[in-house]
Amino acid sequence: MKLKALHKAIAALLPLAILASCEDSTSPIGGSLVNGEVSITVDTLEMKLDASSIMEPEFDSRTQSKLLGRINVPEYGSLECSFVSQLMCATKMNIPDSITVNDIDSIRMVLTVPRGSLTGDSLAPQQLKVYRLTRQLPSDINSAFDPDGYYDPSSPLGVRSYTLSALSMNDSLFKKQESIRIPIMLPKKMAQDVFNAYKNNPGIFQWPQTFAQYFPGVYVEQNFGNGCIGVISSMKFFTYWHYMRQVYQKKDDDSGEYHYVPTLTRDSVCLFSSQPEVLSANKVTYKVSDYLKKLANSGKAIITTPGGYYVNVKFPAQEIIDKYDKDLYSIAVVSKLSFEIPAEAVENDYGLDAAPHLLMVKSSEREAFFRDNKIPDGKTSFYAPYNTESKSYTFSGMREYILELIDSGKAVDPADMEFSLVPVVVSTEEVPGYTSTTTYVTRCAPYIGRPTVTQLDTDKAIVCFTYSRQTIE
Repeated sequence: MKLKALHKAIAALLPLAILASCEDSTSPIGGSLVNGEVSITVDTLEMKLDASSIMEPEFDSRTQSKLLGRINVPEYGSLECSFVSQLMCATKMNIPDSITVNDIDSIRMVLTVPRGSLTGDSLAPQQLKVYRLTRQLPSDINSAFDPDGYYDPSSPLGVRSYTLSALSMNDSLFKKQESIRIPIMLPKKMAQDVFNAYKNNPGIFQWPQTFAQYFPGVYVEQNFGNGCIGVISSMKFFTYWHYMRQVYQKKDDDSGEYHYVPTLTRDSVCLFSSQPEVLSANKVTYKVSDYLKKLANSGKAIITTPGGYYVNVKFPAQEIIDKYDKDLYSIAVVSKLSFEIPAEAVENDYGLDAAPHLLMVKSSEREAFFRDNKIPDGKTSFYAPYNTESKSYTFSGMREYILELIDSGKAVDPADMEFSLVPVVVSTEEVPGYTSTTTYVTRCAPYIGRPTVTQLDTDKAIVCFTYSRQTIE
């Protein structure tokens, strides 16, 4: 490839060379670059990709957001979700020392669903059951986890019927409250046992590991209902107690005097909650519809969440490099490589959308990517958000990937062109600089935030390859 192996060094020298050529006396380096023909090439290729839909029966379902409910969508299939979770405990019980175990009157578990974070009919009647886990959760838990043997089905801690509708709220409360709260009353004895444990053995609550030995966690099961799945953003346990206190208030007579009145007062404290520091996972049972199976079997590229289908594609790296090599020139500098795939949600009556982000990762590294909690590196893995205006995903940071293949000087290994497209959730952090803000990806995990169903148009994929080149005289 002549001097093309030097394109990285040349890229760094080009600005210096341009500055040098502006002086009265041009340096030899500047002259050697100026005395030649320079051109910028932008190859835009619209092509049909080799793609296939792959069914994944199990996936990593560990997440802070939890799904609860059941839906049946003809175009999508049937989906049933429940979850298990360990609990993070408060290291100190913020209850006055004057309170005794006899003052503890109740404990509630409160699930919070942000407004709009649901799929289906918010008025659909639902019922859930809460169970205390009887053994430790496995560290390699996934979506197919079977909770049988981890809880006693004959002894639920609580049962609650609910809907995810805000119709019962008045207008002022609706404006103030940005979520639906589902309180579940738990046994009074549980509250008193926890109170005594804090008083008599506070070491239990110093670390999540020791607390998990005392209380392994909970299993929340969808017991009844169909037509709605909610996204649980938080799960907290509140302990309530009552006590008498003296309230200084005005007498009821006309004397205008004040006195102290014994008043029964109720207070509460949050002692446990589900947090990112502890293990929680969704139990997902997804049966793909016959309609989607027919599309996938006919060669359509289908992606579903949570679980179900992802897509394998063959990226045309060898074809790109062949175009790059076809002309004779001395120096070439690769500027950019992007990859765009048109996509739309499969039409359905439940308003299921396309996946919000896709990860493009080498198929040989897909499992390790999620197992090792990696983030896109721009060499073997990339991510793209869904653009609702252009109805497409665009992977724009692929320059390092193609540079490594060019630098090797060899034919591209087929394994380096096989990629998997997987729906993911992406967390980012912005760091301000002197002139601009840099965005860093801090987390990339399988997307299970809500049901989605996406069809990729791999017949109209667009690859845009930009590079500059110069033939030196």
